Amino acid sequence: MRSMESADLSPGELFKLLTGAVVPRPIAWTSTISEAGINNLSPFSFFTVVSSEPPMLLLSLEYKEGGWLKDSAENIEKTGEFVVNIVSSDMAGAVNISSRPFPAAVDEFTQVEMTPLPSLRVRPPRVQESLISMECVLHSTFHPGSDRLVVGEIVVFHVAEQVLMPDGRIDVSGLDPLGRVANQFTYTGPLFSPPR
Repeated sequence: MRSMESADLSPGELFKLLTGAVVPRPIAWTSTISEAGINNLSPFSFFTVVSSEPPMLLLSLEYKEGGWLKDSAENIEKTGEFVVNIVSSDMAGAVNISSRPFPAAVDEFTQVEMTPLPSLRVRPPRVQESLISMECVLHSTFHPGSDRLVVGEIVVFHVAEQVLMPDGRIDVSGLDPLGRVANQFTYTGPLFSPPR
């Protein structure tokens, strides 16, 4: 086994280790809207649950070169709202296209041919084709390291009937969520319960 001190590694080496070791990572296909009303849709795989009461999510957003905010981060900062859309594996192509650095004036929904659907409580639209969407309002922002951490409180859940089971759980196999492993996509694969 090779042991490496973090302080001895370059940012690129650290990124490769983190994204290859912390796997699989879910993808938050995040929709925001600019003050000018332009829709933005970007995927983030540094994403997790923060709290269940109240329900909260965390997005870790990198900065652009030069320390500028990415469009998603700037839109969230200015409007205080965003929507996290969960992506199924058949959306991999569209998710990949939406990760490109489009200019702020470009509506990514149009670029990836996804349908913007009005949200109930926030201005950014949700992705109609996503089986789960979560409308969020900004709770807090942190800067513990190189990335900007955004915590949002979920105010509305949208869950397709086909993946919502009678007991309130999600049929993960039916959702068929897309994930990230290093710089590649992954399927969830067959689920199993460990022996007791």
